[in-house]
Amino acid sequence: MEQAEVKHPLSSPRPIITRAWSGSRNPAQIIDDLTSGIAGCDPTLIATFISSSLPYEEVVGPLSQAFPEATLVGCTTAGSLTQDCYEAGGAIAVAFDRASFSFETCLLPDLRNYSMERGCEAIETAYYHLLRELEPDRANLFAMLLVDGLSRREEEIAASAYAALDEVPVFGASAGDNLHFDTTQIFHNGHVLEDTALVVIGASSRLVEVFKFEHFRPTDQKLVITSADPEKRVVWTINAEPAAEEYARFIGVAPEELTPEVFAANPLLVRIRGEYHVRAIQKVDAEGALHFFCAIDEGIVLTRAHPEDMRDNLVQNMEQITERIGGLEIALCFDCILRRLEAERLGIKKDLLPIFNRYNMIGFNTYGEQYRSLHLSQTLTGLAIGSAP
Repeated sequence: MEQAEVKHPLSSPRPIITRAWSGSRNPAQIIDDLTSGIAGCDPTLIATFISSSLPYEEVVGPLSQAFPEATLVGCTTAGSLTQDCYEAGGAIAVAFDRASFSFETCLLPDLRNYSMERGCEAIETAYYHLLRELEPDRANLFAMLLVDGLSRREEEIAASAYAALDEVPVFGASAGDNLHFDTTQIFHNGHVLEDTALVVIGASSRLVEVFKFEHFRPTDQKLVITSADPEKRVVWTINAEPAAEEYARFIGVAPEELTPEVFAANPLLVRIRGEYHVRAIQKVDAEGALHFFCAIDEGIVLTRAHPEDMRDNLVQNMEQITERIGGLEIALCFDCILRRLEAERLGIKKDLLPIFNRYNMIGFNTYGEQYRSLHLSQTLTGLAIGSAP
């Protein structure tokens, strides 16, 4: 009797990226959620972003130990962005498979005494090491910055990375702590670090695009910073008047009504190299000075911003990216905390979730974003990875 042919099912290809999210507050459950969620690939690098309200110290070490062949990077956050969650809590992990990605990391400690010269040297060393070991098919380069969000060193680090990396596309984020402004942490191979930045240089066989967008356009209303401390990003007077009082008058509220939600709804713009960028306010202090998320200086002219619809802006930009790189495997997103506060104020958070889902977006809320050589705020920056080589 002729034996019947046995057909074996084809094994499905290993995913190039896996991702996981946990809404638990229990560290053991968080570890289980993240490790099981990203277990489908053979990771060369795992990026994990954990709300500062969670016991992140009890998660980072065991998660790193669970994948001893992978480099672990990450930071504390001011919230999560996933297809199911746009909230202050949560823990996220994104794993990059070694078959499609190569990485080199550069740790920059002691940011209080940061030197751009030494920073450039360290970043260049890591970059050239990656290039020496790079496989021929991995021509698509990018660099991710993760910076202590209270260090006030983002401008120098972004400029150092952009100069050292020979114009490799740079994106990045400032770590958060849910608007407490107390302490923010960087994760590296199981260690939790303060006053530190991390440069992650990557290469992929997939098409990639570093992106940045915001949903504001300039108006004709202007302010002038008349006294400030650039090092501390503090503004004392605007138009020669006490800063908080003049800003409140400018936007039509009482000074005692200035809150993060009001700052999110009334951002200011600065023009750099012919383009407008947001200069968002972090808080007002007891003396009536305004603290900014980004660099600020005396004599700078600030322009009042007019918001466009965040949802329409997001769809338009993500559609353009999808078309340029031929489909999206994932979009790793660094989203300013002020964007989420604005979405909460407008009641549109639920409208954003299906958009996040449609474009495979995942990420976290930041205290500032880096793009190319700039440190910005109230923007969405990130890395889009194509769905085909």
